[in-house]
Amino acid sequence: MRKIYKITLIIATGLALVAIFLFQDNWFSGLLFPLKIRTVQLVNLPANRLRFKVLVTTNKKAAVYLKYWSRGRKDTLYSDVSKDSLHHTLNITCTIANTDYTFEVIARSKTDSISSNRYPFETKPIYQATPYFTLVSMDPSIQKEMEGKYFLTQILTQPGSMVIINHKGDIVWYEPFKKGVKVTNWTPHHTILSIVGSEKIPSSGGDEIVETDLSGKMVRHFQLGKGGMDKMVHHEVRYDKDGNIYALTFDKKVFDLTKAKGLPRDTVHGDGIVVFNKSGRKIWEWSMLDHLDPLGDPLILKHKKDWVHANSLFKDTDGNFLISYRDLNQVWKVDHKNGKVLWKLGEGGDFALKKDELFYSQHAAYFDSGHHLVMLDNGTKTGITREITFKIDEAGKKAEALSIITLPKNYYTTAKGNAHAMAGNKMLFCLTDPRAFLITNKQGKILWNVQVGGDPYRLEEIDGFLNYKPTDNDHN
Repeated sequence: MRKIYKITLIIATGLALVAIFLFQDNWFSGLLFPLKIRTVQLVNLPANRLRFKVLVTTNKKAAVYLKYWSRGRKDTLYSDVSKDSLHHTLNITCTIANTDYTFEVIARSKTDSISSNRYPFETKPIYQATPYFTLVSMDPSIQKEMEGKYFLTQILTQPGSMVIINHKGDIVWYEPFKKGVKVTNWTPHHTILSIVGSEKIPSSGGDEIVETDLSGKMVRHFQLGKGGMDKMVHHEVRYDKDGNIYALTFDKKVFDLTKAKGLPRDTVHGDGIVVFNKSGRKIWEWSMLDHLDPLGDPLILKHKKDWVHANSLFKDTDGNFLISYRDLNQVWKVDHKNGKVLWKLGEGGDFALKKDELFYSQHAAYFDSGHHLVMLDNGTKTGITREITFKIDEAGKKAEALSIITLPKNYYTTAKGNAHAMAGNKMLFCLTDPRAFLITNKQGKILWNVQVGGDPYRLEEIDGFLNYKPTDNDHN
């Protein structure tokens, strides 16, 4: 009896060891039990005409991705990668409407690499909250370098949307909203951070902050009245280097305006800065109403419902904030620790500027990679819209315009818009009134011109929109 028991134990142990060995990802198990793709299912998403999900199952845990291409094109695109699983959900996130495509599934383990049959799919016309974008011209000198460039913009009106276009003006990605999308920002996480709000909310304002990934998943959502969001936000929302989210807010404060023929308790509406952590808890705030005396404005009774009008916010590498005030024709720098106003650039500010360096109703002020201050000068006093890049000596309170790009008069925009530096001494413009996206050289020659069938607020070039071909290291 003991002999039978020992034999049984030895056999069972041996079988267990063989099973363990076979289920290890090695060449021998791969030879006996090769990796197989069991099922492939294409899922159309009714809410979006350009995105698709593909559900894949494999017989062993593997890294799985898609490659896909449009008919007649040599360019191959790739999905995200699903790793170390038997069940895989893959996302097709870059397509053009009314186009025939083909996709193929690739599955990899440490020992195997296999591909599926090829499957056709077709994109339909877009009908949701997206205007037309028409490529008017592209200078031959930049055609090659423009290939593979993508740009993020938004639709302010209701319904609104986040929109990504390619260098030809084709929409390649969008996410519709019932409300307007007031501003967008491409994040280091390859997601889109936005302010969302109804058209009734003025000044590019909203009651929600929404972060969306390229699959359409909402990864962060702050709402007015929930968590730390006790005020509406407007014009700007961004991540800082610590992973916190900062934005401009609407603020208000009661003042005695009897000297201006107002009320003893009169409410003045201004702007502030708010910083949230990732969970939506408010960790810092600041108000310009603590730093300006409304009695210094002889027209305060006229202006008190939207006093000085902040329209952009940027956090510098030193942690301090750059804030643009349209109605002051000034850009301020604010200390992020104590809230002190460090300096003011512009009309009546702390820096001596030449006449042609003064700007009016400016938008989108930020520091570029060389720590030069870049802005769009809307030019409401001159009727000419320009881009200005300043070299700033903060300690010595000296400013010098390194470049001024003057646009033709038919591209004048009274409000909104931005100018953003690109590689190769080029400048990207979003111009709201003429409904145009432009790229110019430093001399102002227009190299790229896209007309927009709507009112855009901003435009930015984005990096990391496409998924690159997975490498051999992208297995389990």
